[in-house]
Amino acid sequence: AAAPPAQNGNANAAKKSEPAAQSDVDLLSDIFSAPVASPAPIPGGFDVFATLPSQPAAPAPAVNMFAPQPAASALGSSIVDPFSSSPTPAMQPQPPPAVPSPAISSPAPTMSAPSPTPSVSSSASSSITVQGFTHQGLTVEFECSKTDAWNKQHSLLVAKFINKTDAPLYGLHLQVAVPKYVTMEMKPPTSTTVPVTAGSSTKLVTQRIEVTNTMLGTKNLMLKLKASFTSKGNKVEHLATCSGFPAGQY
Repeated sequence: AAAPPAQNGNANAAKKSEPAAQSDVDLLSDIFSAPVASPAPIPGGFDVFATLPSQPAAPAPAVNMFAPQPAASALGSSIVDPFSSSPTPAMQPQPPPAVPSPAISSPAPTMSAPSPTPSVSSSASSSITVQGFTHQGLTVEFECSKTDAWNKQHSLLVAKFINKTDAPLYGLHLQVAVPKYVTMEMKPPTSTTVPVTAGSSTKLVTQRIEVTNTMLGTKNLMLKLKASFTSKGNKVEHLATCSGFPAGQY
């Protein structure tokens, strides 16, 4: 009579053990959320980190990280994708900024006074004639003028040779000496043959002499002359002093 209850106890114990075994499977199922499905074979290898969702998820669309993202919706979004390129608003081509032309103040045209032309007095602008000497048909005179209006000490003397004989004079040679306070530059004569001077149509023989009187106003210009020439086969020499220059001007 005691044996049948023992079988019932074993049966009850077996019934109690079955839910315990089922609870382990349930626990594993809860961990993975679903029975393990055999994944489709991946060509080229097996991804051990692939998760198996409880329901097959729709394939995510391929995202071009470099494509411009659409503008945010009207509601806005609080999530900022640091890798998404911010939408660039369509920029209307702006005209280049007008570069202001440099303000050039054009003052009223003022006529700048021209550099003052040295005013030369009539006495300085006009030439004067100073007699040198006359000897045996040869006359020497000096045409004096001021060629440098800024330097009153400088003077130009043009010696003119006049032949009053009836034959040409040959071998003309004029020597001039000046005091130490006068500097002189003398050019050769235009000719050493002095033709007979017959009126104004005759071309005169001339010789340029430039002098500078460094003591103008204190001492006057003075020349020592020595002329030599041949007249009708005779050699002639003559010494003379020329001091008829206007005082204070030469």
